[in-house]
Amino acid sequence: MSLRRLFDRVYAALASLRLAVTVMSGLGLTCLLATLYESKHGTAAVQREVYQTGWFAGILTLLGLNIFCAMMKRYPWKPHHTGFVTAHIGILTLLVGSLVSLHFGMDGNMALFEGETTDRVALLHRALQVSTPGREAGVFPVAFEKRPPGPGREQRFELPGGDLTLVAEDFLPHVEVKDEYAPASQGAPALRFLLDNPFVKQDGWLSTSDPSTARISFGPAALSLRTVGSEAEARAAAPPTGGNEVAFLVTPSGALAYLIGTRTGPGPRGEVAPGQAVETPWMGMKVVVRAFLPHAARRRIVTPAPVPARDERQQPAVKVHLEGPSGRSPAEWIPWTESRILPVAGREARVAYRAPEVAVPFQVSLLKFNSDKYPGSSMAATYESWVRVDDPERGVSEHHISMNHPLHYRGYIFFQSSFVEGEPMMSIFSVARSPGLPLVYTGTTLIACGVIWMFYLKPHLARRQAARALLAHRERESRHEAAPSRPVPPRAGPAQAAPGGA
Repeated sequence: MSLRRLFDRVYAALASLRLAVTVMSGLGLTCLLATLYESKHGTAAVQREVYQTGWFAGILTLLGLNIFCAMMKRYPWKPHHTGFVTAHIGILTLLVGSLVSLHFGMDGNMALFEGETTDRVALLHRALQVSTPGREAGVFPVAFEKRPPGPGREQRFELPGGDLTLVAEDFLPHVEVKDEYAPASQGAPALRFLLDNPFVKQDGWLSTSDPSTARISFGPAALSLRTVGSEAEARAAAPPTGGNEVAFLVTPSGALAYLIGTRTGPGPRGEVAPGQAVETPWMGMKVVVRAFLPHAARRRIVTPAPVPARDERQQPAVKVHLEGPSGRSPAEWIPWTESRILPVAGREARVAYRAPEVAVPFQVSLLKFNSDKYPGSSMAATYESWVRVDDPERGVSEHHISMNHPLHYRGYIFFQSSFVEGEPMMSIFSVARSPGLPLVYTGTTLIACGVIWMFYLKPHLARRQAARALLAHRERESRHEAAPSRPVPPRAGPAQAAPGGA
């Protein structure tokens, strides 16, 4: 087979109606399944598994080739091809705009408390981030859900500078993270407790090393731990006020005292030792001191857990270590959104597993957030935000964003996505930037014009042309009938005999 003949066959196959029906049916089915997948697993999962994959871009590219070849097959175009060519150019423009937005656009989230200001947007994908004092930070986008590391298939990332390498050893799609404390020669005190009541039992740790663990609230009651300067200060300390709370006090000698506060006033106080229980005056609740460490070192225990269906509810973790010419660091599990400090080559590097952030060219402040609930329920019926935009180029402006009314500003679109109740309230926006959106709008307009031309204007013009042709034909017939008749000469017949005979 000659090269020319092979080209003609490939060209005919690309321009065929059969290929168009097959590709468009496959694209429609893919989008339908992707929508169902997104409703079950979330936007980030469908972006990762479908829309940002090479095979989906291949489907769009094949559709574009089919449309282009079908259009060029009719070249040179005639006037009656105007609608056909316009619609096909519109489809190609729309596909190009979609691919540009898909691969060069941005999708992320912006979370703001009332009164807070930021210009940072957290992207939907995940990354390993390494920062070392005096060195350029390394950011490595990863998709461990699709290609997880493991024994024998570690993934390596060269840090800027070339003398350190980050190695991902293992990956778990969903984990449970618990804080554990071990005795140490120095460090903040820690207390392990068991909250026991007739309905539920809850254990955990209190530690003065972190404000989030120094006081823990369980709704109807709270537990706290703090240090005092002397035994006399412990005896004179005032009990907690404003609610039900058991406060543990650590003295310089290592003794452990407790104070109980209730909504109605101070409660009992005294000293307690590991293994003993503190009886509280409310709801038959008691607090058992399971262990007490005057000096403790915290460690985080990561254990596998069943994987939730939705992507945003998953808590993945990656096990990493650093390697250099002078050795390697210990391996550490890093849960999603957290960071660890790894010592290597006499230095300390902070490794984080979180969403990379990008800056927008303006600042957004959340002025006010409002959420209305359905009558008689705690389910949100609608929620809306009032924001202020501080733009160095356009000045200051205020905007209202609600569920069905996004904010369009300088190519960015802010959707009201969700919120977190509390004091203060937190509003969460989905932020998108689609650089191919003008091409999409142009393509949609061209498609509409082509369809109108083919299905409405072209038949109308054909009817007008037929009517003009019929009128011209009738005029010609009328002129012919009105013209005077002329004598018709006799047609020459067979030769006649001369008069008189032969």
